[in-house]
This record gives sequence, C-alpha cells and structure tokens, in this order.
Amino acid sequence: MGRPKSENKFIRKDITMEPDQYRKLMEHCESIERPMSWVIRKALAEYLLNNAF
Repeated sequence: MGRPKSENKFIRKDITMEPDQYRKLMEHCESIERPMSWVIRKALAEYLLNNAF
C-alpha cells in the first residue's frame, strides 16, 4: 500500500531557463543560503504583485 495522499501546499512544475540564468540563480541561492524553489516563489510573488493582470 502506498503513502496516503495528503493535500499538498505546493504544485510541482518543471521550468526551462537559459544556462546563464541558471548559473546566476544558483549563485544567488548559495549566497543567501536558500533553496531555488524558495527564491523562485518569492520572485514570482513579487512579479505578480507588481504586474496585476
């Protein structure tokens, strides 16, 4: 029997980026000691806040 399904707080999606973007993102994550997913979520939240549709 598998693990019981729980309500996930997050949705997992794959993204594609340029190699230079990835390198800069990884350097930034290391410098602030945060995971890439955290940095991307924060950047997306700020973008959506400042660019209302």
